Amino acid sequence: MFLVFLLFSCSMLPLSADELPYVPSDKLAMDCSPLDTPSYFRPDSKIEQNFSFSTVSRINDMEPHDRGEEPKTSACINRKQLTYTFSVSTGPKFVRLYFVPISYSGLKVSKALFSVSIGQYTLLTTSESSYYELNSDVGYFVREFCIITDGQILNVTFTPSSKISGAYAFVNRIEIVSMPSKLYIQENVPLPLIGRPSHYSMENSTALEMMHRVNVGGDLIPQPKDTGMFRLWTSDIDYIIDDEAETSNIESKVQIQSSSLKSAYAAPKKVYASARTVWNTFAGNHSARWSFPVDFGFYYLVRLHFCEISSRIHQDGERVFHVYINNQTAEDHADIFHWSHGVGIPIYRDYIINFSEPGEGIKHLSITIGSKNGSSATYEVPILNGLEIFKLSDHSNNLAGPHPFGVRNPHPHISDFNKYHHALHLVSYVLGATLFVIIILGLFSSIVSTFKDRENFKLGQSSGNYRIFSIAEIKSATNNFSDTLLIGTGGFGKVYRGSIDYGSTSVAIKRANPSSHQGLKEFQTEITMLSELRHHHLVSLIGYSMEKKEMILVYDYMAHGTLRDQLYKTQKPPLPWKQRLKICIGAARGLQYLHTGAKSTIIHRDIKSTNILLDDKWVAKVSDFGLSKAGPSAMSQSTTKIHVSTMVKGTFGYLDPEYYRQQKLTEKSDVYSFGVVLFETLCARPAVLPVEEIKEEEEYEKASLAEWALRCCQMGILDQIIDPYLKGKIAPECFRTFTDIASKCLADKGSGRPSMGDVLCNLKLAMQQQNAADLQEERGAKEANERMNGDVCIMIDGGRCICSNNSDKTPGVEFSEIMVPTGR
Repeated sequence: MFLVFLLFSCSMLPLSADELPYVPSDKLAMDCSPLDTPSYFRPDSKIEQNFSFSTVSRINDMEPHDRGEEPKTSACINRKQLTYTFSVSTGPKFVRLYFVPISYSGLKVSKALFSVSIGQYTLLTTSESSYYELNSDVGYFVREFCIITDGQILNVTFTPSSKISGAYAFVNRIEIVSMPSKLYIQENVPLPLIGRPSHYSMENSTALEMMHRVNVGGDLIPQPKDTGMFRLWTSDIDYIIDDEAETSNIESKVQIQSSSLKSAYAAPKKVYASARTVWNTFAGNHSARWSFPVDFGFYYLVRLHFCEISSRIHQDGERVFHVYINNQTAEDHADIFHWSHGVGIPIYRDYIINFSEPGEGIKHLSITIGSKNGSSATYEVPILNGLEIFKLSDHSNNLAGPHPFGVRNPHPHISDFNKYHHALHLVSYVLGATLFVIIILGLFSSIVSTFKDRENFKLGQSSGNYRIFSIAEIKSATNNFSDTLLIGTGGFGKVYRGSIDYGSTSVAIKRANPSSHQGLKEFQTEITMLSELRHHHLVSLIGYSMEKKEMILVYDYMAHGTLRDQLYKTQKPPLPWKQRLKICIGAARGLQYLHTGAKSTIIHRDIKSTNILLDDKWVAKVSDFGLSKAGPSAMSQSTTKIHVSTMVKGTFGYLDPEYYRQQKLTEKSDVYSFGVVLFETLCARPAVLPVEEIKEEEEYEKASLAEWALRCCQMGILDQIIDPYLKGKIAPECFRTFTDIASKCLADKGSGRPSMGDVLCNLKLAMQQQNAADLQEERGAKEANERMNGDVCIMIDGGRCICSNNSDKTPGVEFSEIMVPTGR
């Protein structure tokens, strides 16, 4: 009976195509720009006593919306309660608030303590902790709300805190856009309450906050490509947890049908033209899971978008699968063809999940699709096209949670998430099966796991370029993983110094931590990459061990550790400038080889000072290829710009902002990260200052080395923040060349950054300039003819650097392109 109720209570509406967009009666935008100043109003400009002037206009359909139109860097600021009044029509509205949380002139961002309300609804409330949590890679934040207006006026009220002296409120842009009635807020429509044998009904008094809107299996859909309401649809790449089964994106093989119904604007056609699926590689159930961070203390509306896009489906029962929300059954017999009565017909289904229990921190809402055991379906692999998650206002009309600018950590602790997920299944097995069945399942799982591991390494074993060690050999080499031989730790696990071949060869042995966020795929990627690449400036892999659930990598030993070990937080003598420059040149050579020297472009994706190792002769070697991605072949690079759509991976402080925003990975992402390393080398300070080292409010602007260095470059004071040891020891021409190329690496857009070849050329030029200055100072003739490895760098028109011997002749083994290695 409950299943019948589910089928009838879920929304199953045909949806519109792009050629029939909704035309909102209201589409207003208020930008906070002074009427008498240019549209670009810098935050360090003088701000009016209470707030800057603002204008209200209609949103232009041709405005350059992308991830949401980026607000101007001026703000409407008020120290007393202030209400912005908009004339609107009656009905449901999107209200979007844009925030650029920075310290405006004379105002500390930590004092921006305020609440925002519309009528009886409290939309958000800021606190000091909300600013500490902000992701510095994100320039602005958008909060979107759905509210039904019952009059001709909509008032948005900003109220500074009365408890904090000097508190103020700010906003950078407000948008108001009409939506079709009953698109999201459907009065008295019973919706299934997940995990409960009951239902939930919204009222017209319910307000919503959009938490996540995702084009599953597809690319980001910018606002102009929505169905007329300027909604932004992001990729699911940040949220998919694909550590258990292989997932893939699929494109529609059929035409997506259109509808002229008023309720037909739930999602753009592009959402339904692609999907993500999971493939059953081995016997048993396999599933795809997504995890979304939300706030404690609220109910949530989960809307799942489906469309049957396979031309192989012709009738009911040919694709049947499960849908789970937070590990509880939402659909036991999902059959899209049956729901929509055909192929290419979009539908959506709504569910309510109760997270109203009190709690702290971040709650994770999981959505899982899985193949149905014992199904007679002939094509049972599950698919999902899109999803939306909304927070529902509580009984006191409150939507304000502890994260006023949105929950910005899309990645839960996957190992903990998996332990919880597996624990639930283990309990169900224990309750529902005998001990004999459990033993049989365990043995079968072990056999399948071993088979999968062996299959994953067929490519590597056939190459014969590395050794396979037994666990006994590894334990002997490390004195049973003695702490006295521990030389470092990282995201993958611990690193030990060891010796093999009867003590004749020193090695570094990296042992995976079972609870690490990295796993088999990173392990396989590292082996596959390094077994086929050979270069003087890439770390050499000797072999690996994979016994008794261990994953261990064996490398050449690097006597001088990491570059970071030599720069700061060390008792070692400071590195001389020319030695630092030589290290940067070596690392640049290694990166240039990855980008241009192999059959396929290799994007490292995690360049940082701890992944540049130094051997006993101070030769720099790029290491840690667990996150690396292989792009198209080098032959195609001359005519086509390389980019890979992928989950954002990397290290905070080094992460390319364009890659973060668009999930489009190119080799220029490595260039950005290397630019951070260059400034790290020059300034001898970390890419991001730890919170405990920030003593004064003003020091927050110095927290990010990349941002701080660029700001100092613009103000011409970069020489004031370099390593004190280097002051007076760098030739002016060398300093200008080095800092110029380093700052170009940090361009906001990849198109504005140099190639690694250009970076290398300029670094070599900087070395020549330093040598010439030293030579002139020493008045010696011996070094006058010195050249670096036969390279000659000259400057031509426009300051462009040209090297006569810029190609890298280092021999290496070319290898096939790797299909989507997933990172940590």
